[in-house]
Amino acid sequence: MNSLYELDPKWRKLLNANNFLGGLTVNEFVEELSKDHSLRSPLNGKSSSARNSKHFVSDSVDGNDNAKWVKLDPKPYIRTFESTLKELKNLNEDSEKRKNQLADQVASQELLHSHNILGLSSTLKNMVSQYDYLDNQLTTVTQVVSPLGDKLENAIRKKKTYINSVELIIQYNEFYSNGESEYIETLRNDPNWLQKLKACNIVKNLLVLSLKIETSSIPKTLEVTKLIEKYSELMENDLLAHFNSAYRENNFNQLNEIALILNHFNGGVNVIQSFINQHSYFIDTAQIDFDETTETFLDEKLKNRLLDQDSHGVIYDEAIIKILDEIETVIKNESKIVKRVFEDRAPHVIQLFIQRIFAQKIEPRFELSLNASLSFSNLAYVRTLHGLYSILGQFVKDLSEFFQLLEIDKDNVLTNTVEQCYSDFFSRYLYDRSKYFEIEKQSLESILLEKTAKFNSNHEKEIRSRSLLNKFNKNIENNTYEFNDLTGTTNNSRSRLSQLNSFLKNHLDRDHLSLSRANTLNFNNYDDNDINNSNINMTPSNITSKDNIFQDAYDEEFSLTNVDSMLKCIVESVARVMELIPNKDVFTFELVDIMFMGIIGTYVEISLELAYSHICQIDISKESDINLKFLKYISTSTSILSLISTSIKAIFLPLLNNSPETKKQIIELTNKQIKRSELLINTILEEIIQVYDSKFSHSLSKQKKKDFVPKSQDLLDQDTLPAIEIVSLLNSLYSQSSQYLKKKNLEGFLNAIGEDLYNLLLAHYAKFQVSSIGGIIVTKDIIGYQNTIEEWRIPNLLEKFATLRELANLFTVQPVLLDSLTREGHLADISKEVISNYIANREDFNHENFITSMKLKF
Repeated sequence: MNSLYELDPKWRKLLNANNFLGGLTVNEFVEELSKDHSLRSPLNGKSSSARNSKHFVSDSVDGNDNAKWVKLDPKPYIRTFESTLKELKNLNEDSEKRKNQLADQVASQELLHSHNILGLSSTLKNMVSQYDYLDNQLTTVTQVVSPLGDKLENAIRKKKTYINSVELIIQYNEFYSNGESEYIETLRNDPNWLQKLKACNIVKNLLVLSLKIETSSIPKTLEVTKLIEKYSELMENDLLAHFNSAYRENNFNQLNEIALILNHFNGGVNVIQSFINQHSYFIDTAQIDFDETTETFLDEKLKNRLLDQDSHGVIYDEAIIKILDEIETVIKNESKIVKRVFEDRAPHVIQLFIQRIFAQKIEPRFELSLNASLSFSNLAYVRTLHGLYSILGQFVKDLSEFFQLLEIDKDNVLTNTVEQCYSDFFSRYLYDRSKYFEIEKQSLESILLEKTAKFNSNHEKEIRSRSLLNKFNKNIENNTYEFNDLTGTTNNSRSRLSQLNSFLKNHLDRDHLSLSRANTLNFNNYDDNDINNSNINMTPSNITSKDNIFQDAYDEEFSLTNVDSMLKCIVESVARVMELIPNKDVFTFELVDIMFMGIIGTYVEISLELAYSHICQIDISKESDINLKFLKYISTSTSILSLISTSIKAIFLPLLNNSPETKKQIIELTNKQIKRSELLINTILEEIIQVYDSKFSHSLSKQKKKDFVPKSQDLLDQDTLPAIEIVSLLNSLYSQSSQYLKKKNLEGFLNAIGEDLYNLLLAHYAKFQVSSIGGIIVTKDIIGYQNTIEEWRIPNLLEKFATLRELANLFTVQPVLLDSLTREGHLADISKEVISNYIANREDFNHENFITSMKLKF
């Protein structure tokens, strides 16, 4: 507690420079000082200070609330704060004195530091000056000593050369005098490889010396040269023999020593060759290899896979893969040995080893495989070539990665070697167009022609006349300006048809044509099941033809399934070409051109030709109905064209993003082919429309003059014969065409036939005299047509036949109503000439009771 005049010791401790306020803030410190006095303030009247305080307190001793005001004594607070201020003032004075003292000390130290800096600066300058002097002295000494060092080195070299020369002369003299050198022989037989190395160097230099010394004037020198050469051969052969023995014993230290010795002797050429030749892997096994490879290609499973047109993907020969795995293992193992034995020469040794393996083990097997596959078929050949290209490419990649991990191929010598061997082998087959791409083209052409051959051969007689093609060509000739971009396509089509006939005659037999083909390609965007299933019992129930000529009007050999199979073969061929010859985009264009030849030229167009031939055989005078099952050819052809267009966009064009010119050519070719096919389809549909036009005309020709001027009302319950036939024909037409034609194609086809029928009926009813009862018959016939046409839901035809029905009313209304009838509804848009012709055919037109004014108006 604070006394009245002095601070409590606990607060005094907080008023010093070392622990000022003890971490309290000023406000917290003041509150703590005041809190002591607040706790001591008396309440309930027990202290005079409390009685004088103005605090409001409550007393509830007697249960009554009595409140009183008491005064607070301020003296303890004032004394305490005065004491605190006094202490703070003393502390402030002490702090100021301490601050001044420290400032004086800092100034003194700074002055002393400045004096030291000045002294050190002078010392540093002296040191730099001395260093420069010493550097100049050293430079002078170096300039004097350096020539002496060079002279000393030259003298040492000359001394060594002199010693070696003397030694060489001595050893040469030994051979000259004794025919041998015991000293060199001792070195050669010494177990220390350094001594052997010394012997080799001496013999190597002796060979050079002897060749310089020998002269025909001194025959002895010639003999000495031969002796030294024989001795060098003996030495090298002995070392090679030890090398081979050490290799068989896996003595790598000795192998390394001998390799170094022979490397100094003659560059290690013979030891490297010996190392490669004595390898057990290069034992002559050519005949064994031939037998094994022959057995491989006699394997029916592999042969069937190569020949199966619908089995796609890269086909690998497991026997070849096994051989390459063995070779890869041998190369990896030998590379580790070579690295230990030949050290810096290791890349060169491995390079020779790899080249030998390619030449002796890989290329003969590959050539044998290719020759064997070519004897099977072109497809087997290109598939074998692609398979070998893929597996050898992986072989090269694995070896390159291994050399990098082994850290033996710092300059990429080995990687470049295996890649060069790989490239050299396949370049002989790939970059000579006649050796690969022509075979690829022939293979694809044969596949496409073979897949379409059965369909074409089944209908060869029906399409022999080429009626559709001839008509189409005439249309082009008559409209050269409009179809000038299709002229070349037409010429190509003729040559392709000729090519197809030649192929069928020379390359296909009946047994091969009868092979069944399974569908192995399903395109998600095209569902052929609905189309195929709809072909079962497709002849409408109301077809009552007595002839069976059209009962087989559609051949199931023509289907999206077959086209799917062909497209898969084309995609396989394009993928193969782009992998084997990636920079020849023009080849892709040629394959796409073959695709159009095979699918459109010899398949779609033939089917359209077949459909047209069926149309040409229709005899409208004998048949009560027309079998339109051949429209399935058009329906399927349209789906095929869509499938081809989608395939071009989704598969082929993205492959040619880097070849805009080729891409443009493919787009133009695609547009021409599709446009040509669409024009052929239009020609067929126009011909069908003409057939129905003739059929309608034939039925209308059966209309009797008295049909519309009946004598009895009993005839009102009967339809006329032409109406019965035409309505039946329209129902059959719609039920059949709606199965084969879709959306806009169906609408355009029906609309053309409907308009044609409308024009025929419009002219037909203008030829007959009609009575009031006959007008009802006319109306009834027209209602029959109208009800049938309404099922087609074509707005244009609904309008026209509604107009025709209103024209029929001209025969039945009272004369006085004719004027108003012709001014409203659909008749308001009909020419007065047509209306006049109809009114003129009223039976009462010439009666006296017919209003004269009406005659004048019409």
